[in-house]
Amino acid sequence: MKQNIEKEDKTNYSINGSYFNSKDYILLYIDSFFKTFANSIYAAFTPVVLYKAGVSVAMIIFIYMIQFLVMGAFSPLAGTLSKKIGVANTKCISYLLKCISLILVLTVDTNIKHYISIALIYGLSGAANNPLNTYIPGKIVGEEFRGRFNSFTYILRCFSSIIGYIFAGVLLIKKNNTILIISVFISYFIAYIALLNLDKEKMKYDIKLVFKESYKYLFQKENENLKLVSGLRSFIIIERLIAVPLYIYISLNDLKTFTILYVISTIVELLSLFIAGNNYDKNKIKTFNIITFIKAIVTSVFLFAHKVYILMLNKSIYNLVDDVYDSSYSALSQSKVEKEEKDTLLLSIIHEMCLCFFEFIVLFALLIISIINVNITFKVMFAGSIIVLFINAKIIKQWNV
Repeated sequence: MKQNIEKEDKTNYSINGSYFNSKDYILLYIDSFFKTFANSIYAAFTPVVLYKAGVSVAMIIFIYMIQFLVMGAFSPLAGTLSKKIGVANTKCISYLLKCISLILVLTVDTNIKHYISIALIYGLSGAANNPLNTYIPGKIVGEEFRGRFNSFTYILRCFSSIIGYIFAGVLLIKKNNTILIISVFISYFIAYIALLNLDKEKMKYDIKLVFKESYKYLFQKENENLKLVSGLRSFIIIERLIAVPLYIYISLNDLKTFTILYVISTIVELLSLFIAGNNYDKNKIKTFNIITFIKAIVTSVFLFAHKVYILMLNKSIYNLVDDVYDSSYSALSQSKVEKEEKDTLLLSIIHEMCLCFFEFIVLFALLIISIINVNITFKVMFAGSIIVLFINAKIIKQWNV
């Protein structure tokens, strides 16, 4: 049961609607900016680096499949560690594991042991980190400011991603992996320092036996809509992490052009985020539904487009819509988790577990398809994402947030 005093404190943070009316908001912005610099390098370039090193599409899917299985199975680790050493130190462990995983990607050796090592280490990193991405803003950000906060965070992430893409593209082309790894480590360290200064009084942990309670709640017939939306979201994440970057790189077959495209498309997406944040706070569900419809149209273009200039144009539009969609979804999920009469951290863990276990199942199916026909694999990824967009939009209406 949430305490009234806790809700009152959170409401006070959003009275004047300022982006900088709280020290904790500023610290979260700093964390978001610097961790995104590092994360953008890993997210956009990992499938490309692996493919360039001779790793097949099927094996790339296999790496992500194992990664998400580990991430889902050990997501309660975020709760266990947070209770013992705090959210900042838990995030620090996650960041260190990501650095190790990035080193393995950049020094990839085409053998199964190396692939599994990448998957296991990054999977454990995500397990310690990802539930906290829902939990921390849920506890810190005022409900009436949630849309604007998430939009502003994504705007900062856009700027950070642009820097990250240029930085990584130049260094990868010059094959200067050492500077790249050191820069990623420094960025994560700055993000950790910011989190270390968050108001710890706002972090409440009612959950006791984290692993036991998480798995018990996972299989209970409770909050099924949240679990289903979280799980089906796996198609959208697969599209973002694997389908789009890999499909575009294979089509372009040039790392320099790929990097330029990512930079341009990220600049374009900045145009809509401020507007979306304000509109979201005025009408949450309507804004989300409009963005969902637009995103479905943009994703559908990838199903039929083959010419390079069309792909480049659509990628710019895709980035614009995708971050607005993700910002709106993040605000809705944070609000849903925080309003439920359950421990916020528990629901954040469940949200992540459902997503990751679905990811494993979907990727296993895609792995089989990719062995038969790689082109069909990409079409299934994009088509699955489009269908899920509308299913999730319908279910989210029932959240009444």
